[in-house]
Amino acid sequence: MPSKKRKISDLADDANELLLALNEFQTALDEDDEDLPSGLITTLEEFRTKLETHVSFSKVDSFVLPQVNIKSGPLFLVSEKKALAEEQGSTEIGGKALSMEVLKELIELVRKHVSVVTEAGCRVLINLILLRVASAMSTDQMDVNIIPEYPIPKTLFPGNRSFGGVVDFLITKLPGRYTRYLLGNPTIALGNPTAIKGPMTSNIFEAKRDNVKAAIPQAIMAAASHCKQHSLSVLRGCVSSGEQWIFFVYNAASGGGGSVFYSEEYEIGPQYEGLPLILGLLHDWVGNTTNTQQVYFTFE
Repeated sequence: MPSKKRKISDLADDANELLLALNEFQTALDEDDEDLPSGLITTLEEFRTKLETHVSFSKVDSFVLPQVNIKSGPLFLVSEKKALAEEQGSTEIGGKALSMEVLKELIELVRKHVSVVTEAGCRVLINLILLRVASAMSTDQMDVNIIPEYPIPKTLFPGNRSFGGVVDFLITKLPGRYTRYLLGNPTIALGNPTAIKGPMTSNIFEAKRDNVKAAIPQAIMAAASHCKQHSLSVLRGCVSSGEQWIFFVYNAASGGGGSVFYSEEYEIGPQYEGLPLILGLLHDWVGNTTNTQQVYFTFE
């Protein structure tokens, strides 16, 4: 008796296996091959679209993480290391670095003159904090740069789900000779990392006007997607309203999925009492973005 024909809608249980096979098959194809059947690439893309369930980062919530096998836990600040982080954050760097005094004056101006009822308003403050970090960490050999609105292409995860979207900020660290190349067209530069000779790392930052914790799943899926595309095992990032900051580290598992650990909220404070700590932690995050070992936090 011949087997029953199946519709695409009946393939849900096998969709992820099919998608992985399609990805492998398409990656191995030479798209310039003259013998390639006309329209094959387009047909493959259309078939993949029918099989996938695509979710943008902005729609990801805490229920999605277990579905793609990402576990979560807390990061605990080591009390004995707090003063060291604050010292790192408040250290003045000569030359072109934004000073702490000027940074506080600019923050005060933002508080007085910028509406932060939208995420666009919050980003004005985030820009200042990241600019202090970028200017303080850049040297004659290495540059730290800020890439706003960085697109991350859709990435396939178990369960025939793909995720993609735009992250509010990508902070990069790379040899200074590539800075103009990077800033001129970040998407092209970071899409072809082999063109950059020397160490290059990135951090993901998401802006959230209120309830900062609600943006953690979105940032985690962005980090997980970035890791999968660039074969990274670890990536650090932050979620921030500008005033409040949450730090997280994502660890990819070799068999798929992964784990994420995130901190409590740290606030700049009305008198900037929390600013040195936040800056010190950011300095560590940018300097050790793909390092699983922690200086200021513990997982237990």
